[in-house]
Amino acid sequence: MAKIKRIRVGCSRLLVPCLIILVLLLNLKLDFTSSTTHGSNKWPSPVEERQNFNAINSDTGGDDRLIMKLAAEVVQSDESVLGKEGSDKIKDAGNIIESAVVPDTATQAFDTNDNIDKSDGQPSFVETEKPAENKSFAGNSESSTTQSPAPLNQGQDEVPSNTDSPAPNTGINCEFSDYRYNMCSIEVNVRVLGSSATVLLIPSPSTAPDTDVWKIRPFTRKWEDVTMARVREFTIQWAPDQNQAPACDVTHDVPILIFSTEGFPFNPFHDYTDLLIPIFLAAKQYNGEVQFGVTNFHIPWINKYQPYLQALSHYPLINLDSETLVHCFPSGQIGLRGTGPITVDPSFAQHGYTMQDFRHFMRTSLSLERAQVEIIEKTSNKKPRIAILLRKGTRTFTNEDEIIEMAQGVGFEVARADTETTKDFPRFAHIINSCDVLMGLHGAGLTNMLYLPNNGTVLQVIPWGDLKFISWKDYGEPTKEMGLKYVEYEIKEEESTLIEKYPRNHTVFTNPQELHKQGWMAMYTVYLVEQSVKLDVNRFRGVLVDLFNSLTQQ
Repeated sequence: MAKIKRIRVGCSRLLVPCLIILVLLLNLKLDFTSSTTHGSNKWPSPVEERQNFNAINSDTGGDDRLIMKLAAEVVQSDESVLGKEGSDKIKDAGNIIESAVVPDTATQAFDTNDNIDKSDGQPSFVETEKPAENKSFAGNSESSTTQSPAPLNQGQDEVPSNTDSPAPNTGINCEFSDYRYNMCSIEVNVRVLGSSATVLLIPSPSTAPDTDVWKIRPFTRKWEDVTMARVREFTIQWAPDQNQAPACDVTHDVPILIFSTEGFPFNPFHDYTDLLIPIFLAAKQYNGEVQFGVTNFHIPWINKYQPYLQALSHYPLINLDSETLVHCFPSGQIGLRGTGPITVDPSFAQHGYTMQDFRHFMRTSLSLERAQVEIIEKTSNKKPRIAILLRKGTRTFTNEDEIIEMAQGVGFEVARADTETTKDFPRFAHIINSCDVLMGLHGAGLTNMLYLPNNGTVLQVIPWGDLKFISWKDYGEPTKEMGLKYVEYEIKEEESTLIEKYPRNHTVFTNPQELHKQGWMAMYTVYLVEQSVKLDVNRFRGVLVDLFNSLTQQ
């Protein structure tokens, strides 16, 4: 750090040498990350990807951010040396790094094609105060006041958060060994104190209470330190006995499911992978007879996905961030079981649910009409429909009108899925459901494949940069369990706008894996932020012709 401070002195007089030194220091940082995290050319696992991402952007590894900030300051003082374009590139690089650190901007960094709902109104089905009458309450409250629990951890042992805790015959079973999540299933009476983020287990009169304490952040991206730091932590512990526990203000006769809506709201990939699919897997078994307790309460997200939440629970949500009443339940689950990208592992899922079950639940909840893609007679007036995702900001089609005209020439009816259209949920789900094919560049917008009818086709356009594995893992592999077909088109370097920014002999083109080895952020910045695509419609036309023929017959 002292080295960086000394560099700053006199930089205004020696602009170009200073910039060279700053860039070299940044490269050294990236090379060091490369040598310590990726010793081979294979794509890192999801855990490695995010560990590397977090290491680059953590407070303890902030030298690179300071370098970019200093460079931006120097350039701002005299843009005449590099010109405004060169100045903007350095400033933009600094902004990209910062956007990965600041939680409020992280959503936009992942995908600008997300469905952003700016509503901040209170959802109509959220429980904000104790109702006079509700079928979820078994009777009168035991007390009108809230008592604080005993001080945490006094004489109690905290269970390690990386090992499972079966606790046989005690009424609590915790799963802590999976890298994606922590979760505790509770089969004894519980008292939930939302304002203090505490769950008290009530021992039976004949059972001596355990002294263990469990701590859980109820979100399914456990490997991401930056994300999980924003998730409210809950403490689970045994009450000394029934008489010493806080009295119930509200008594429920259904179990509680506690989860957080923190993360990357309105990025559809994360909405479904991190929350909606895990909530379905946990709650579907109860046929609506379950109470949701939500922390990091994100009102616009909850408003958007009301159709799903109301289908899974017949009761108003409890906002655990502001709730001051003591709620009592016969059992509960704290946390959700995470799964892979927009998928369900049948061998892992609770109660044997599959992605086909989830898609059927979605169609029912959203009243989607089409369940199956049917072959169209070429002699009829009907045409196969293709929805083309038209992103704005990053990874755009620069010749979208030319692509649409070519698709129409092949014989498709085209639905333009631009950013304004995708915001209108659930109407947009009905548009996709009316289509036979969903086409788009690699990105969260492809998650909308969930709304396609069975036997529909996902056509993923893969940008330049050796991104085939991650593209397949995120949006190709999940189609198998959804009952969908998958087609991919990997662009040539001539179709990438990176040819306007880098010479052909640059590592960006000659050896993309070199950028991969420098870490997630280096790869992400170049191949997923800087890059857009100008499709070679002559080369791409054959893909659409084959698709059209597969959907039609004489």
